[in-house]
Amino acid sequence: MMTRILLKTTVSISIIAMFATLTFVPAFAEKPASSKVIELSFAHTIPPVVPIAKVYQQWAQMISDKSGGKVKINFYWSESLLKASELYRGVQTGQADMAYYVIGLDYGLMPLNMFTKLGFMGYPSMEAGTEIYQKIWDKFPEIRDELKGVKVMAARMSPGYHLSFPNKEVRVPADIKGMKIISSGAGLAAELATMGAAPMDVKVGDMYMSMERGLAEGICAHFPVLHAFGVLPVVNYHTMFGSGAVFSIDNVLMNLKTWNSLPPDIQKIFEDLSPWLGQGIIKGDNGYIAMVIGKAKEMGHTFITPTPAEMALWREAVQPVHDKWIADTEAKGLPAKGVYEEAKKLIKQYTR
Repeated sequence: MMTRILLKTTVSISIIAMFATLTFVPAFAEKPASSKVIELSFAHTIPPVVPIAKVYQQWAQMISDKSGGKVKINFYWSESLLKASELYRGVQTGQADMAYYVIGLDYGLMPLNMFTKLGFMGYPSMEAGTEIYQKIWDKFPEIRDELKGVKVMAARMSPGYHLSFPNKEVRVPADIKGMKIISSGAGLAAELATMGAAPMDVKVGDMYMSMERGLAEGICAHFPVLHAFGVLPVVNYHTMFGSGAVFSIDNVLMNLKTWNSLPPDIQKIFEDLSPWLGQGIIKGDNGYIAMVIGKAKEMGHTFITPTPAEMALWREAVQPVHDKWIADTEAKGLPAKGVYEEAKKLIKQYTR
């Protein structure tokens, strides 16, 4: 009898101990994965000191605040993680979770999206250009299909590019014949070549040295670039083409696998703040442009505005490039003519 009692007691104690082991969670147990901070790397080309960098930082702080601190974005400025030419593929392959990317940096990678790089199309402003691009993005799936393996978080039209020179006034296309002009990221490169100039593809970090040493005789860029990369002091003449001779579409991209790994509530925070980011960058750039132009005027720079008749010469000079782009892109089975005509129609509507 005593043996049976001892056996039952031992079994009961074992069962109680087993359940205690299963239900008791010690204070030092690992926290659930959902409470861990999601850290995302963001590769950018600009230095952190330029005004537009503050917009990105403010956006990142808003993401962190709205997620309750669950998301932290780590910025890698000044090409410290990826070079400009590596940004798209770097995000696509996961070398960076996110990146700033300008359409046209990888020439030939997105042939249909290159309609955004055609010169003298006449976009009236960054705001209008952004809306026009969005409408074309929505209408033509072939535009969207060119950005594979990435999630477009925000897209906006950049500041317009103008022509700047160290020691020469330029009013008409004939004035640039034979000149070596920096035109990186496909910004007016083909158009400049058609006009008899020699376009140069120079990385942003080397622009100042190329201009300062006389390796280049002019540059096609927007004013934030001239200031951010130190080029402004070595260009004294600026040919101004309204809101710009050519524009770019700047994107904030995220690796698609990274995007799909985010919880739905975090994805919603990013999507809700995407319009704010695009608008914030445009607002920031408008202020930045005004500041840089003001600084250039204080430095005694000369600003040249072509007359309507002179502007007609520029548009006439670039039309063969437009026609060739349409023919070449159509030959690849892409609706280039439709995209081009839609862009021209929308530009006319927004210019009224």
